[in-house]
Amino acid sequence: MFKDVNACFACGKLNRHGLQLDIRKSATGVEVDYSFPEHFQGWQNIVHGGLVSTVLDELMVWACTAAGRSTVTAELTVRFRRPLQVGQPFHGEGRVVADRGRLLLCSGRLLDSDSRVIAEATGKMMQV
Repeated sequence: MFKDVNACFACGKLNRHGLQLDIRKSATGVEVDYSFPEHFQGWQNIVHGGLVSTVLDELMVWACTAAGRSTVTAELTVRFRRPLQVGQPFHGEGRVVADRGRLLLCSGRLLDSDSRVIAEATGKMMQV
Protein backbone atom coordinates (compact mmCIF):
# COMPACT_ATOMS: atom_id res chain seq x y z
CA MET A 1 0.00 0.00 0.00
CA PHE A 2 2.68 2.53 1.04
CA LYS A 3 6.09 2.59 -0.60
CA ASP A 4 9.19 3.81 1.25
CA VAL A 5 11.34 5.87 -1.11
CA ASN A 6 13.67 7.10 1.67
CA ALA A 7 12.22 10.62 1.48
CA CYS A 8 10.40 10.75 4.84
CA PHE A 9 10.74 14.16 6.50
CA ALA A 10 11.71 12.56 9.81
CA CYS A 11 13.95 9.64 8.82
CA GLY A 12 14.54 9.75 5.08
CA LYS A 13 18.22 9.90 4.23
CA LEU A 14 17.39 11.28 0.77
CA ASN A 15 15.35 14.21 2.13
CA ARG A 16 17.92 17.01 2.35
CA HIS A 17 15.37 19.27 4.10
CA GLY A 18 14.37 16.65 6.67
CA LEU A 19 15.66 15.55 10.06
CA GLN A 20 17.37 12.38 8.77
CA LEU A 21 16.92 10.68 12.14
CA ASP A 22 19.06 7.59 12.67
CA ILE A 23 16.59 5.43 14.60
CA ARG A 24 17.88 2.09 15.82
CA LYS A 25 16.53 -0.94 17.64
CA SER A 26 16.94 -1.14 21.40
CA ALA A 27 16.20 -3.79 24.02
CA THR A 28 12.70 -2.36 24.55
CA GLY A 29 11.85 -0.92 21.14
CA VAL A 30 13.76 1.82 19.31
CA GLU A 31 15.92 4.81 20.19
CA VAL A 32 17.56 7.87 18.67
CA ASP A 33 20.08 10.52 19.67
CA TYR A 34 19.78 13.92 18.02
CA SER A 35 19.96 17.68 18.40
CA PHE A 36 17.96 20.15 16.34
CA PRO A 37 19.77 22.82 14.34
CA GLU A 38 18.78 26.47 14.77
CA HIS A 39 16.57 26.63 11.67
CA PHE A 40 14.02 24.36 13.44
CA GLN A 41 13.30 26.85 16.22
CA GLY A 42 9.91 28.29 17.09
CA TRP A 43 10.51 30.84 19.83
CA GLN A 44 14.10 32.07 19.99
CA ASN A 45 16.43 29.14 20.75
CA ILE A 46 13.48 26.78 21.43
CA VAL A 47 12.68 23.86 19.11
CA HIS A 48 9.22 24.13 17.56
CA GLY A 49 6.79 21.84 19.42
CA GLY A 50 5.53 20.34 16.18
CA LEU A 51 9.00 18.99 15.51
CA VAL A 52 9.25 17.53 19.00
CA SER A 53 5.91 15.82 18.27
CA THR A 54 7.24 14.61 14.91
CA VAL A 55 10.18 12.84 16.56
CA LEU A 56 7.90 11.18 19.13
CA ASP A 57 5.51 10.06 16.39
CA GLU A 58 8.36 8.66 14.33
CA LEU A 59 9.77 6.75 17.29
CA MET A 60 6.43 5.08 17.92
CA VAL A 61 5.92 4.11 14.28
CA TRP A 62 9.44 2.70 14.15
CA ALA A 63 8.76 0.74 17.35
CA CYS A 64 5.89 -0.92 15.49
CA THR A 65 8.18 -1.59 12.52
CA ALA A 66 10.75 -3.15 14.86
CA ALA A 67 7.94 -5.39 16.13
CA GLY A 68 7.26 -6.50 12.56
CA ARG A 69 4.22 -4.32 11.88
CA SER A 70 3.68 -1.57 9.28
CA THR A 71 1.55 1.19 10.77
CA VAL A 72 0.34 4.75 10.42
CA THR A 73 -0.61 7.07 13.25
CA ALA A 74 -4.29 6.98 14.20
CA GLU A 75 -3.97 9.13 17.33
CA LEU A 76 -1.13 11.04 18.98
CA THR A 77 -1.09 12.69 22.40
CA VAL A 78 1.95 14.72 23.45
CA ARG A 79 2.80 16.16 26.83
CA PHE A 80 5.56 18.76 26.89
CA ARG A 81 7.51 18.80 30.17
CA ARG A 82 10.28 21.32 29.48
CA PRO A 83 11.51 23.33 26.49
CA LEU A 84 14.01 21.74 24.14
CA GLN A 85 16.77 24.16 23.18
CA VAL A 86 18.14 24.21 19.64
CA GLY A 87 21.48 22.41 19.61
CA GLN A 88 20.62 20.55 22.84
CA PRO A 89 21.38 16.82 22.52
CA PHE A 90 18.56 14.50 23.51
CA HIS A 91 17.85 10.79 23.63
CA GLY A 92 14.53 9.48 22.34
CA GLU A 93 12.82 6.16 23.01
CA GLY A 94 9.77 4.49 21.53
CA ARG A 95 8.06 1.20 22.30
CA VAL A 96 4.91 -0.82 21.73
CA VAL A 97 3.00 -1.20 25.00
CA ALA A 98 -0.01 -3.22 23.79
CA ASP A 99 -1.06 -5.11 20.68
CA ARG A 100 -4.79 -4.98 19.99
CA GLY A 101 -4.75 -6.68 16.61
CA ARG A 102 -4.92 -3.98 13.96
CA LEU A 103 -4.21 -1.29 16.57
CA LEU A 104 -0.95 -1.01 18.51
CA LEU A 105 -0.65 1.21 21.57
CA CYS A 106 2.74 2.91 21.86
CA SER A 107 4.68 5.31 24.01
CA GLY A 108 7.63 7.56 23.40
CA ARG A 109 9.72 10.05 25.29
CA LEU A 110 12.61 12.45 24.82
CA LEU A 111 15.20 12.82 27.58
CA ASP A 112 17.86 15.45 28.12
CA SER A 113 21.47 14.63 29.07
CA ASP A 114 20.43 14.47 32.74
CA SER A 115 17.68 11.91 31.92
CA ARG A 116 14.94 14.46 32.57
CA VAL A 117 11.84 14.11 30.41
CA ILE A 118 11.56 16.83 27.78
CA ALA A 119 8.35 15.47 26.26
CA GLU A 120 6.41 12.22 26.25
CA ALA A 121 3.71 10.80 24.04
CA THR A 122 1.22 8.02 23.65
CA GLY A 123 -0.06 6.88 20.33
CA LYS A 124 -2.48 4.54 18.67
CA MET A 125 -0.90 3.10 15.55
CA MET A 126 -3.07 1.41 12.93
CA GLN A 127 -1.71 -1.46 10.88
CA VAL A 128 -1.78 -0.94 7.11
